[in-house]
Amino acid sequence: MSTYRSLAPSNSQDQSSGSSPSKAGAYVAASSNNSGGTSGGASGGASGGAGGGNSGGNSGGADGQRRRRNAGNCDGHRPAPCGRCVQRKLTCIYEPHTKTHKDDLIREIETLRGDNTNLLGQNKEMAETAMDLENRNKGLQETSDWQKIILDTIGSNGHDREIIRRLRAGESHQSIADWLSQLDTLSRDLQQIPVSQRSLIDVVGSIERHYQEDGLGNINSIDASPSIPWTTVCPSAILIGHLLDLYFTWVHPFHMLFSELDFKRDFRMHAEVYCSTSLVNAICAMACHLLESEVVDDQISGVDASTLCQAFMDDARASLHPDNFHHMTSIQTFAVMYLVDLGSGKAQNASKYLRTAVDSLKLNHEHEQSAEAIELSTWGIHTLNTICTAMTYQPSHDITLPPKVTFQHVRANRDDHVWRFYRHVGDNRELPTRSSHAIMTACSQAKLLRIGQESLNLYCGTRGKASAQAILEGYKSYLDWKEDLPAVIRNIDISDQPLPHVLYLHVLYHCALVQHFSPLLHCGYFAEEDTARLCRLVLFHARTGVDILQHAHRLYSSRYQLPLVTFCSLHVSDALVRYSPDDPPAVQTIQFCLETMQQTRVGFAICGPLQELFLQTASKYNVELPVEIERLIEPRQHYGVDDILDACTRLEYTPPLDEILHHIDPDVALEWPYQWQRLILNPGGKARRASSSERFLQITSLLND
Repeated sequence: MSTYRSLAPSNSQDQSSGSSPSKAGAYVAASSNNSGGTSGGASGGASGGAGGGNSGGNSGGADGQRRRRNAGNCDGHRPAPCGRCVQRKLTCIYEPHTKTHKDDLIREIETLRGDNTNLLGQNKEMAETAMDLENRNKGLQETSDWQKIILDTIGSNGHDREIIRRLRAGESHQSIADWLSQLDTLSRDLQQIPVSQRSLIDVVGSIERHYQEDGLGNINSIDASPSIPWTTVCPSAILIGHLLDLYFTWVHPFHMLFSELDFKRDFRMHAEVYCSTSLVNAICAMACHLLESEVVDDQISGVDASTLCQAFMDDARASLHPDNFHHMTSIQTFAVMYLVDLGSGKAQNASKYLRTAVDSLKLNHEHEQSAEAIELSTWGIHTLNTICTAMTYQPSHDITLPPKVTFQHVRANRDDHVWRFYRHVGDNRELPTRSSHAIMTACSQAKLLRIGQESLNLYCGTRGKASAQAILEGYKSYLDWKEDLPAVIRNIDISDQPLPHVLYLHVLYHCALVQHFSPLLHCGYFAEEDTARLCRLVLFHARTGVDILQHAHRLYSSRYQLPLVTFCSLHVSDALVRYSPDDPPAVQTIQFCLETMQQTRVGFAICGPLQELFLQTASKYNVELPVEIERLIEPRQHYGVDDILDACTRLEYTPPLDEILHHIDPDVALEWPYQWQRLILNPGGKARRASSSERFLQITSLLND
């Protein structure tokens, strides 16, 4: 086996070979064969056995010798072999020069460093891109959550119009979702606290802490000073302001029992001429019935609102003293307390408060309040008393009033009262306002109920028999009242979005006419044809009343419908079911009436027994009930005699016909045609007294006007 010498050339060899130091290196030819001698290269290098020639390369033939040759003789280009190696069939191996190899490594290291720097930059860009994508994904997820909150709310919670308004105004989804999340926090806080584990102070404290954390402590339109609290239930403005706003939105425009502007001024100034501790507590107790709840049939929320209501009522009672019973603010408090207990399904107890208000009003001779405020309260309490009597058929607590309603000190056309669709904390700064026409509505309502009082007295026999003349004079008064309504509250076109208290005023009008004529359908004095025409008159007003209630339900829902309006709904619906079960189908009327009472029942417990009484009426007349009856009155409960009496103060809501009919003049049918022509068809003109065989009610023309 041949021995190979070291491939590294010596200095003498480099010099003798005449190789240039600038060359990168040399190729070494090696044979794959191990045998053979040494021979000199064709370049003239010295030959030797084991030594190399001065050419600096080893060459060998087929015997496998190796020869080092001058790099200048190499005509190859890496990685291609040189021509000599190809000719001799040798493997061409390149061995870089030591110095050149170091430079290459340095350059390669620098190149790798540059590549590493580029890669680090690319990694940083990729990390930033990944973070940006993560943030965008998080943003999209949050946007999706906000959109879900908005979509879940639309159509289920009565906020559709406001959501659409905010979207059109360009408000962000986040802003709308945050607003929605704050809407029902009051009721949500209440329902999250188990009744068995918390006291009243815990309930109020939880609500207070929530609004303070959210920075909502000063958003209400009425502020109370903690240093001089109006109530011991809750001394700060957070809850009190919300309850007052609810009251002045939904209760006060329909039951105007005191001057709103005077009350608010004294409330802020801590004066006690138009405001008092008892009145503030009674107002807050009434507003507890209106606290919003996310779940319609949520029992816990109702219990908590009831707990607050009872606490405010206890504080109101404790604030009333015998020495101030006849003060105007105490009289107003008794009237509001009647509304509170009526809504709670305690009508028997409530009636005592109303009687006390009426009796105390007669004895009040103080003049500390203005003439306008006293006039508003006097007519407001009279109106409340009359509605209560008409709706529940209770004996009237008589008030000495002039025969005609005149407001000498009240400007009915004042427009300094505004109304907004207030339901939740924050609505008073978010929602637009409009003129409430509240005083104008109250004045018109007082005039309407003054006519209603005359109708009640007529059928109670306090002024003799109910003759045709007296009945039709009452009807003429109703028609004149409608004709004289101011234009701004006469129009109830739903496209103009009439205010709720204006709609309820018209419902009250049509309900009054249903009650005015219904007894005549049972007296037996009219011929069949005349009875049918009277029935048409009753049904016209009943259908119109239901239509207006449906308008109010679509615009404002029935959640804030007050108990005495619910009685109106019950009476007009009852007339349709009783006298016209096919037009519209009675099942539709029953379903609508039950649905509205179910929605109102969330805050007003009185609606539960009323639902059951209405179903009993439907069963009595063999009327088909809705298929989903259980949903419409869920949860269905058994109501005993005390529950019914606490709702109606009687065992039924229908009129006591056995007491009314004997007060109707037996000659009512004979006198009817003449009085109809004289008072209705041709008022002020001459009328011919008809014979007993003539019947010309001519109601059709009147209904078509």
